Amino acid sequence: MIRFIWISIFTICALPFTQAQVVERSVGMSAGVQNALVLEVPAVDAGLVSDLWKDYMKDFYREKPKWQRKDKEWLSDDADIAALGMGNTVDVIAKTEQKGDNTFIYMWIDLGGAYLNSSQHRERYTEAEKMLVRFGLEVARAKVKIELEEQEDMLKDLNRDLERLATDKERYEREIQRARETIAKAEQDIEDNLKAQEEMAARIKAQEDVIKSVQKRLNDL
Repeated sequence: MIRFIWISIFTICALPFTQAQVVERSVGMSAGVQNALVLEVPAVDAGLVSDLWKDYMKDFYREKPKWQRKDKEWLSDDADIAALGMGNTVDVIAKTEQKGDNTFIYMWIDLGGAYLNSSQHRERYTEAEKMLVRFGLEVARAKVKIELEEQEDMLKDLNRDLERLATDKERYEREIQRARETIAKAEQDIEDNLKAQEEMAARIKAQEDVIKSVQKRLNDL
């Protein structure tokens, strides 16, 4: 037997509505094949969903599920959830499974001798559906929060890149200024060199005149 409940979840980033669909079906778990509520969460890693379930049960129901390493299930033993137990405690078992990019979360409610199902426990089943859909909303929020953090990190990287570019610009400007000063000094050195050449040429001319004068005196002897 399959029963559906639909709810529109509006994500905090104002994207289009995400449809959360809870399905009822028999699924294998540590206590055999039992009736479960199943929610498919798109584009989310199973490890993240599993971690979020622990926090969800703690924050919303004051329950601390224990990780069953062998069965890879979260067990909330003797959970006091009034809408499900109707005066009694219940065992809430949850498990995640990765299928492609999506994650399926399975939730079993052990009422004590019977597992919650829509035909025998209609009102409590509706509450369990709401419980699982609410968890889907928490996953959606966490997913968007992670995306926001990633985008903020990208913005920080871009700002750091901008700062590096600004620093590079200042360095280039200093290099240009040093180059201009070097060119200006070289140009002044050229002017000084030309003057020195002119002075040296004049001294050479004067020396040549002296030699000519001495040569003439020698010739006149």
